[in-house]
Order: sequence, then C-alpha cells, then structure tokens
Amino acid sequence: MARSVTMRKTGALRDVFAIAAIVAPLFGGCAVRGIGDPCVPEVIPTDPDDTGPLPPGFDPREVYVETSSVQCRTRTCMVFHLQGNPQYVLEERPDECATREDCVSREAAISEPTSEQRVFCTCRCSAAGGEANTPLCACTNGYHCVEVVTSGSAGLRGGYCVPNELCENNADCPGGTCDTTTGVCVFSTT
Repeated sequence: MARSVTMRKTGALRDVFAIAAIVAPLFGGCAVRGIGDPCVPEVIPTDPDDTGPLPPGFDPREVYVETSSVQCRTRTCMVFHLQGNPQYVLEERPDECATREDCVSREAAISEPTSEQRVFCTCRCSAAGGEANTPLCACTNGYHCVEVVTSGSAGLRGGYCVPNELCENNADCPGGTCDTTTGVCVFSTT
C-alpha cells in the first residue's frame, strides 16, 4: 500500500511540473536584459519646426537617461552622446536611411557619434554627494562608473555604468584624456 501512495505522489508531482512547464511561458514577461544590452528609449527628441542645426534625434552634446525602461532589467536605458535616432538603424532600413540624416549604424565604432552602441541598458553606480536613496549597482566587465547626471532628483543624480571607451572627463580615462566633445577616451600611441 505504501508503494502505491508514493507512486501517486510522484505521479502527481510530475503532472504539476509538466503543467508548470507548459503554462509558465504564457505568463512570462519580456526577456531580461543587463548592463550593456541594447535598448531604444520610448521618447526620441524631435525638432517640430525643422529649424534647428541638428536633424531629429538625440543631440551628441548630451547624455539622456530613461529610468523607466521596460526593455532593461535595470529599468535604465542610456543614450550617451549619440547623434541620431536609434529607431532608424542603417543596416535595418537602408532605403529609408538613404534620405534621412538621423540614422545610426550598428557597424560604426563606438567612438563614432552615430554608433548604435551608444544606446544601452545601464544602472546607477554612484550617488552624487553620497545621497543614495535608491540601490546602487556594480559595473560589469567592460564598463566603468561615470558621473553623468549632475541635476535632477537625488535618486537620479550620480554615476552610471558606461562602456570603458566612453567618458565625461579625464578622470574617466586612466592613462588617457577625454575628448569632451565626443565623449570618447583618447590614448596616446607614442
């Protein structure tokens, strides 16, 4: 008798796992993304008058932080000194990009202002003035903490993980200098 009870329990448990394996994907959310994963901000700047000096999209002189990005596990999507609109990728829309000025390129080096690599999931790794009213993260390999947000709420100000090649000032480029115009670390080859 004990054997049949054990077999019924084992069979019931197997059925529960089988049902869970079938039903779980139906309730799963978006894929989880970490630091450095690609993202596209929900809001892309536009110039409604088309009178500005730059085409629609992001201004390469600025860093944009979106803190409610559902595409990122960290909930933070960053646009770091990008020139263009990450919704228009040259390699995905070559015909459209032939007549647009705001396309970005997946194949461009990260040092180029139109590189799609300048848009990525990130997290807050330091708090300005030590005011950490939200949890901070540690940057993963290939990323370092750069102070990019100097105004706004205490929960937003501070440093964020950015690729090692990118910078805001010379302190972000050990052994090199920061080209503050492009946000790229420059290392002397002499």
